[in-house]
Amino acid sequence: MDHFAEHGWVRIPGAFTADDAAAMRDVTWRALESVGIRRADPSTWTKHRPDHLQHLKADPVFRAVGSVRTRAAIDEVLGGQPWAEPRDWGAFFLVFPTPGRPWSPPTSTWHLDAPYTDPLAPPAGVKVHAMYGDVAPGAGAMCILDGSHRVVHRWFVDNPQPAGTPAAKLRKALLRDAGVLDLPVVENTAQAGDVIFMHPLLLHAPPTAHTGTQPRFLLNKDLRI
Repeated sequence: MDHFAEHGWVRIPGAFTADDAAAMRDVTWRALESVGIRRADPSTWTKHRPDHLQHLKADPVFRAVGSVRTRAAIDEVLGGQPWAEPRDWGAFFLVFPTPGRPWSPPTSTWHLDAPYTDPLAPPAGVKVHAMYGDVAPGAGAMCILDGSHRVVHRWFVDNPQPAGTPAAKLRKALLRDAGVLDLPVVENTAQAGDVIFMHPLLLHAPPTAHTGTQPRFLLNKDLRI
């Protein structure tokens, strides 16, 4: 909890088992192979971010994400606030390798997926990233600006914006004036079965490149109070 409060994210190792994660990958690969993306043939991995997997959400294999360990950690992160267990554990965020493209920190894609006026503590929700494949540095990890949730909250408290201001305008002002781009960039690396929690106000961005050899397997769920 101290780490989550300070950095805006925390990794829960082994929230579900490696066997559960392997079963999830098997289900995903079967769906990919039905559209010509074959597990054993990287020459077919031509789409960087496949986008035809959402029908898999209801597959029972993914229920393992909601383990006792995961649910207990959500209770703690939300400060005991009541929350409803979701029907599924979110959207499929797959990222395939990008051969020949070097990794570099994101520059212009930092964003958050919650209202900029969300409370700092207790949070009004949590972003849940269920990692069902290993993710090494440079190999497709989600990038975050470490501790940016605190800067975002303080900046909008000190600089209230008119009601109805478009989110794109709020984001532009924040990135230009709040100093968040001076914060450390952290890659959310993981082992299969880890779950990463992110504060709703934490700025994050997709990777600029994937220099690994296997896809990044991630389920993204935004839980709101």
